[in-house]
Amino acid sequence: MTRVDSMTFALQHADLLRARAAAVDFDPHLHGTYSVVVVTGGSAHIRSSRWSGTVHAGDVFFFNPFEVHAGRSAGSPARYDVLYPSEAFLDSCTGTIGPDEVRTVRTDVVTRSRATRGLVDALSAPVVDDTSVEESLRRVLRDCAFTVESPTSTPLSIARTVCGLVRRDDLASTRTDDLAREIGVNPSHLVRSFRRTVGIPPQTYVRQVRVARARELICAGFGLNDVAQMVNFSDQPHLTREFKKVFGVPPGALSRGVHRT
Repeated sequence: MTRVDSMTFALQHADLLRARAAAVDFDPHLHGTYSVVVVTGGSAHIRSSRWSGTVHAGDVFFFNPFEVHAGRSAGSPARYDVLYPSEAFLDSCTGTIGPDEVRTVRTDVVTRSRATRGLVDALSAPVVDDTSVEESLRRVLRDCAFTVESPTSTPLSIARTVCGLVRRDDLASTRTDDLAREIGVNPSHLVRSFRRTVGIPPQTYVRQVRVARARELICAGFGLNDVAQMVNFSDQPHLTREFKKVFGVPPGALSRGVHRT
């Protein structure tokens, strides 16, 4: 079960959300942006559909948008900062990609190095300087390997199609049978494909894609009741339950953090 001791948020600008947390356990979940996780204390075992391993203080590790991942600390809660750079931020670091291309970070972990120390120092400063954080993040990303390919050539092609449908709200229903019909695959094939390449069932994926969209809307300034309706949750408590499965804290924590005056 997900267990987060604390999590706070700050928004430098629309292209870079920050979070600071201490956690013991995270169930499988996803985010709608890249995740750059900086371990500042303790250690944890991390697993995703792409990689698994143990990370320690000073390490920096990475997930792609909609890459399902989970983690568990080794003993006491692991402390970490997470940076969620947008596609636009990655464009500024690695070059712009085409509208029909997918950029994938292939690096799993960058162990303690001059670049990671710079990022840890920038995030740990008594007063966090946005420019220092961004410059340090760019240096770390320069040490990462990326590929750019057609979405249809990736193992996650079916999942990406579902994600696009959900985000555009093109579906009258998100039952598994209806998702399979829209994509043009057999329902059992859809379920098997998800479990093999994504790591969670299609319905869980759908709910977490909606949470990813909710995060964007909250950062953009929408109220929680409005966000719940906009992403097709039944009400705000439903949004709160699903949001906590992903972040370990309710959506109000994000709203307060990014709109602090």
